Amino acid sequence: MNKLLMIIALTMPFAAMADDKDTTQYHLGDEVHAWTDLQKSGAASNPNPQPMPGEIADKVYDRYLKTFDYVIPQSFERASFVGGGGGSGGQ
Repeated sequence: MNKLLMIIALTMPFAAMADDKDTTQYHLGDEVHAWTDLQKSGAASNPNPQPMPGEIADKVYDRYLKTFDYVIPQSFERASFVGGGGGSGGQ
């Protein structure tokens, strides 16, 4: 019986924190909506265009064209996403 009382006593603060966490997530959602609304409206955008330098634009376009060199498979093997580590991608 003492163990049960000890467990209840120790878990009570966590139950109170769970309620606080839910309200925090609600306010976080409000902030996210405000930021996305600002982004969609364009009210905070830079009125001056910032062109990309030609050399960089060429490299970006070349990289874009290379994406068409590979056929998109109908499905992916789970093993290709597991175990490699390091984020190298092209093993």
